[in-house]
Amino acid sequence: EKVGKLIEKGSFGSDRILRLDTPTFANDAGCLSFKKEWIPVGILNICFANPNPSVTSVASKFLMDSNITNVDLLGLQYITTVADCFLGMCSSLKTIDLTCLKNISWIGVSFLHKCSSLKIVDFCSFEKVTHTNMSFLSCCSSLKTISNISGLRN
Repeated sequence: EKVGKLIEKGSFGSDRILRLDTPTFANDAGCLSFKKEWIPVGILNICFANPNPSVTSVASKFLMDSNITNVDLLGLQYITTVADCFLGMCSSLKTIDLTCLKNISWIGVSFLHKCSSLKIVDFCSFEKVTHTNMSFLSCCSSLKTISNISGLRN
């Protein structure tokens, strides 16, 4: 079953990007869920689009896929709560722009856990974060730069 729109060219310069309509994957309580089993074979880049103020949280084990190399989170700009294993085990993830997560205040266990290809993380938009859990950025063996860590001062 087709879960998103496959586009030929996108912001990553890749030939194959799966563009997903964010509200389509949220339940009645506004909790977004997305599982790796829903990704067509060969897709390495995912873009969450169409932000919606009714989608305010992300379920646990969100998009735990070791093949994904790039994720565009633009459609998650109203998210306030991120459950356990947000993009955890995404060992091929090379780039992620967290700036659109400007409303996030609560982060569960294993945030970006085992993202061993990720080199740079910028927390400039995380000023509303009041709670983080263990395994925050743990096992990110290639991580070279953490920018704007003061964004986590709360």
